Amino acid sequence: MTNTHRNFGRLVILPTMFLALLACTVVVPAVAQTPPNLSNKELKTLLATAKTPADQEQLAAYYRDKAQHLRAKAQEFSAQADYLATQPATIESKQGISCNCTSHYRYFAKQYAQEATDAEKLAAEHDQLAQDYQSKGAQH
Repeated sequence: MTNTHRNFGRLVILPTMFLALLACTVVVPAVAQTPPNLSNKELKTLLATAKTPADQEQLAAYYRDKAQHLRAKAQEFSAQADYLATQPATIESKQGISCNCTSHYRYFAKQYAQEATDAEKLAAEHDQLAQDYQSKGAQH
């Protein structure tokens, strides 16, 4: 094989490998996110000072919204993992291990689903606190 053939091979293989790596790290388009109704600073302040049913309801709504966004994100990552599972392995390392893109997407789908579950629990807790504050206010 001549040097010209080797150089041509490199010119073809390197961009192909780059595109294959890029395909494995494609970022799933972000969910059309509405900005949360509370900034991080406002959230921390409200968590520390919430003493009324309205405060607790606002926190519950924040966590419900957060859970909804996380569920959507988990579904997107799961769908991407399902799609990648149907595609042939595009990259193989020197050790013979192919790209683990599917497992990465499944991992993050699971993480987002767990975070959504946690946010839903927090929303339920704040709903309960709001009800407790309302019942205490009605007794006095």
